[in-house]
Amino acid sequence: MDKRALSATPRPKVKKQYRELRKMVSGMKGIVAAERIEINGEDTLVINCFKPKGKTVIPWFRTFCQEAEYITQDLTEKKTKWRTAAFDYIVGFYISDEYRTKSNLVLASPQDGDTIIGFMKEWRERNHTNRCDAGYEFEDYIDSYQADIRDRKLAEKHRKICEKIDKRMELFGELPEDYQQFVEKTVFDDYNYFFYSKKAKRAYCTRCGHEYEIRKDGVYHRKIAVWNNIGHLKHNTDYICPHCSKPITAKSEGYGRGGLLEVNWSVLIQPSGNNVLVRYFCHSKDFRNDFRHPKIESREMFRTIHTSTSVEDYEWETYTYSQEVRWCYPRGHGWGWNPSEFQVPRQTVLYNTDFGFLKGTCMRYSCIEMFFEKIIQTMRHTSAWIVDNYFNFYHRYPFVEQMMKIGWYTLVKELFEKDGEAEREDFKNGRNILETCGITRTQFLLLREATHGDPEARDLRIVKHAEQREIRLTVDDLKILRLTHDEGHYDYFDKFLDAMKYTTLHKLKKYLEKQKIRHTQDYFDYIGWLLEMGYDMRNEFNIYPRNFVDKHDEMAKAYQKFKDKQHREDIKKFNRLLKQMRKDLKEDNPLNLQLQGLFIRLPYQAAELKTEGEILHHCVGTYIDRVMKGETAIFFVRRIEKPEEPFYTLEWKDHKIVQCRGSHNCDMTPEVKAFTTLFAEQMKTYELKREAVSA
Repeated sequence: MDKRALSATPRPKVKKQYRELRKMVSGMKGIVAAERIEINGEDTLVINCFKPKGKTVIPWFRTFCQEAEYITQDLTEKKTKWRTAAFDYIVGFYISDEYRTKSNLVLASPQDGDTIIGFMKEWRERNHTNRCDAGYEFEDYIDSYQADIRDRKLAEKHRKICEKIDKRMELFGELPEDYQQFVEKTVFDDYNYFFYSKKAKRAYCTRCGHEYEIRKDGVYHRKIAVWNNIGHLKHNTDYICPHCSKPITAKSEGYGRGGLLEVNWSVLIQPSGNNVLVRYFCHSKDFRNDFRHPKIESREMFRTIHTSTSVEDYEWETYTYSQEVRWCYPRGHGWGWNPSEFQVPRQTVLYNTDFGFLKGTCMRYSCIEMFFEKIIQTMRHTSAWIVDNYFNFYHRYPFVEQMMKIGWYTLVKELFEKDGEAEREDFKNGRNILETCGITRTQFLLLREATHGDPEARDLRIVKHAEQREIRLTVDDLKILRLTHDEGHYDYFDKFLDAMKYTTLHKLKKYLEKQKIRHTQDYFDYIGWLLEMGYDMRNEFNIYPRNFVDKHDEMAKAYQKFKDKQHREDIKKFNRLLKQMRKDLKEDNPLNLQLQGLFIRLPYQAAELKTEGEILHHCVGTYIDRVMKGETAIFFVRRIEKPEEPFYTLEWKDHKIVQCRGSHNCDMTPEVKAFTTLFAEQMKTYELKREAVSA
């Protein structure tokens, strides 16, 4: 619809008869008038609605109805505003075949009703619809017309979606000639049985298709006339087939075969120009009716198209709109969805063994053949979607090619698996492996020699952390650090790197072993105490005491005394700071503010912060260090009648109130909020004056 032409149509005006009608009818929701006009040469029904306002009425909205579409213009605003909602939704009433509410709309005149119904009947005849028959109200005709329009637009939308999908499905061609043979021999290789009948004295292997004659002392093979001493046959027992020498499970012919319907999936990768197609097939092998000639059925269930810029997924499913079974976009499923193996694969068998066909496609540099050859066998868990998962991984991280080609398979495996999501952020798609990993050539050579050319993500972190500390690692250093147990800490090797600033790694490891220190964290705690207390870290008598256990306990006591003394000095310094702050505040300072029974003040001493936090159950007691460093300021909001009782605690930082919390971190009451707002204004003025004086 041409909205510009529609909005150019003069807006409806309130007539005198509408005002009189408003006085006559009580409880009305609106007045409806209608006219048929031509807009851009197309027959258009304009439904004008007016709503009551006091004793008069005002324009509400108008709906334009044409052959293929409708739209509504909101008349309550001067600026043009369009609405696509249905008439009944805008007015606020409900219509269905079984139930309807009253619209409480009043026609301005019978002619307006005839205009609406006449347009709708003509439209109905042209479009061969019978949603609404004679005898209904004008609202029903509007509703049926709009419902038909919506259905037609929805059908057209889904037609386009299906056409787009069908167009993409044309990329998928015929299956390889030997695919059926692959299914029978490879996909179901592990799904075979050794059926026997002791009564008929016969046995049959479904894998190799050979018949056997059973005798008391074993199985006799007719063709090669050789005794096979395999023991007595027993149902559901594993044996070795005498002919094909493959492991196989025995099944008695006399037992029921109701459950012998096996299911397995296969994956086929095909090129299509620059794109790569991945196809998933569900296969079933039915031994229930004739185990000598089991019925094998296949159906394709999932398809993926990998392009150079995107990934498109499709599944063979019931299309929700049309209920037709066809190729669709995947639909989401709830957390409780537990599909059968006929719907989603538990495992898959890959048809492709040679990936040379990927040359000339967007995956030509993906190195998937190396991934399957070198990595997948070492993975703890493999998904049925492993092919698509790897292609998607390569889409996002093309640097995988560089790592694969230089043999960094362990690192690729770590990055590919779910646990490696955080590790991937340490790499970027660089022009070469050095730029990708953010390392130098020297570090690259170090990694290659120390890890036998196959580093882990942790090895790269060790090298980078050493560089940050300006520590030059040797090959032996890296070999030791990469095997260092983390003791539950992430990047525990940092402790050893820090120690290498004043000793060698070799000496440190030798000392830990000699002292039989089981938990190295105890040693690093000891070193941390020495550093904080200012000991000479170049003195080996300090860092390598003869009896570590005794020295550790001795130093723990000394450190506690040191911290206690330091804490007392900090408290004194803090109290002096508070005293100086109160002295700096003069007569016109914001702390003179009193309003609605409230006032505000600074703490008198550090102990007050701890008491404040304990009574109000918040963490202000931990803010002493921040106040001492000048990072923030703490104020107490008190009630005048209870000046010593904690009420609210306010933090002032960067010329604004950062937070103001009461008991259990509750928010401010309206009175406190008004008070603190006024305090903030005065505080800003006060700080500006001080800055001007100091300048």
